[in-house]
Amino acid sequence: MFRPAVFATSLFVATGAFAADLGAKKPSPVAPAPSAACKETKGLPVDAFGFATGSDVSDLGAWGIALDNVYVAGGRGGRTYGYTGTVQVSGSFLPCFEIGPYAYYNIAGYKPYGGVERQGTLLGGGVEMKYKFLGRATHGMGLTLAVSPNIGRYNGFSIYGGRDAVFGNSYRLLADAELVKGKLFGALNIELFQTAYADTLPGFRNLSQFNLRAALTSPVTDSLYLGAEASFQVAKTGMWMDGSFRATAAYIGPSFLWAINDKFTLNGTWAYQVYGNDKSGPNKRLGTLVFPLHQARLKLAYAF
Repeated sequence: MFRPAVFATSLFVATGAFAADLGAKKPSPVAPAPSAACKETKGLPVDAFGFATGSDVSDLGAWGIALDNVYVAGGRGGRTYGYTGTVQVSGSFLPCFEIGPYAYYNIAGYKPYGGVERQGTLLGGGVEMKYKFLGRATHGMGLTLAVSPNIGRYNGFSIYGGRDAVFGNSYRLLADAELVKGKLFGALNIELFQTAYADTLPGFRNLSQFNLRAALTSPVTDSLYLGAEASFQVAKTGMWMDGSFRATAAYIGPSFLWAINDKFTLNGTWAYQVYGNDKSGPNKRLGTLVFPLHQARLKLAYAF
């Protein structure tokens, strides 16, 4: 029997992980005016690391808008796919604090070998709030906490069938540092995503996912960053990773960010599952009952 949990991964990616990372601060490596509160003398684009996120938040009074596209594909037992498009406005009206309401649309499908394709959509929204505690200029590393409550509703095929409401939240600790002055930057993200499904039956079904991401990037030119990312992801039942084991997966892949001009940026990444486990039996070395084989992202952002 197909376990459509791969679509949960598509949802995690869409609604909590990357929603508000718009980079409203102008993306050029040229240093902006220092922020007295965050103590930065040189901005670093938050999207330069791929799926991982840098610690910088919008400068006070700066705003931006972005279209973020996330794709997933590759599940065991058939053809699986998912796409999530997110539109968000994000900016700052307090020092070191960024807020970004967003709306997202998800479509996912599964066609078992020799079977009938099932497809459904999900529409929802949320708001991400980010606060920067430490700045690279004064502490040698940047550190930001991001929280993103969200809600959505399925139409048609969903995780558990029927027309389900979905409630989610994410907590992410975002760290970055300049490893080689002007040449190499690194980021480390610690992430917890929570999802509760209110289906057609009474009660909720709760899931959670823990991710650890590490990324490197380098400015090849004044407008182009190239890098790579690795991540380890664990999925369990329960809201706080306190339930039964579902799957693990490890991904690696390249990333880029292109500052088209001082207003527009385009960034992308692709991650491939190189290791995983979902306890589906011997010789099953990947966690593709829950996690997709491929994850990809392409995002266009505009800074006001």
